[in-house]
Amino acid sequence: MRARLRYPYAAAALAATLATTPAGAQDTPRLKPGLWEVSTRTSTQKPGDPPLSSTMCLDEATSRELYRYTQGMMEGLCSKFEVRHTGNRYSSEAVCTIGGSKMAARSTMTMTGDTAYRIEGRSSYDPPFLGIAEATTTVDAKHVGGCRPGQKPGDITAAGQTINIRTLSRPAGK
Repeated sequence: MRARLRYPYAAAALAATLATTPAGAQDTPRLKPGLWEVSTRTSTQKPGDPPLSSTMCLDEATSRELYRYTQGMMEGLCSKFEVRHTGNRYSSEAVCTIGGSKMAARSTMTMTGDTAYRIEGRSSYDPPFLGIAEATTTVDAKHVGGCRPGQKPGDITAAGQTINIRTLSRPAGK
């Protein structure tokens, strides 16, 4: 059961990462194509638990597609979504409705060139969402080389499961 719980958190971390990208495509953080390792720690984890780990295989087209998909998700859920870009930092602020709960979130994504980034975020929920009133999340990601043999751009692996995010972002039958 534990492995099944990890995957949604890794996918949520990816969504949080992409949600910090700005509205203008020219301002989208550039991520080096290849394999990325992503490590996520949330305040909802037990103190002794290891960070949640995942990998993702990216190319430039997939990065753009994930950005557009996430922007569409944010528009459907959020009454406010603002991003500011200064230097190597992207700061976002959002007010969204998730499962009947109003979420207020702020995050900062700090880029290290095109080979690493760190996201630090804080969110509050009213009423509490799944018993959580406040949470913090830290995501550390780094480029580790080329994608593995057999991987396709968009493949995300977490807790031993691989999905291709591009299939999730397309309507059925396409």
